[in-house]
Amino acid sequence: MNDASRRERSPSRVPRAAIAIGLGAAFVTAVAVSWSTPDGNLVVTLVSALAVGMTVFGLAVWRFRRSDSK
Repeated sequence: MNDASRRERSPSRVPRAAIAIGLGAAFVTAVAVSWSTPDGNLVVTLVSALAVGMTVFGLAVWRFRRSDSK
């Protein structure tokens, strides 16, 4: 078996860089929202951090898989 056929048969894995990028975006968003809100509302901070982090993570995974397929 060559490397190309192994990649096709193996289950897809999420690149570690995508996880790091998503966590970084979530952390930066949480800090920015916490700093900008006067009372530091935890729900507002977490919801926005999760939304931004998951969006950035999804875009990073899409980008990495798209570049791998070429």
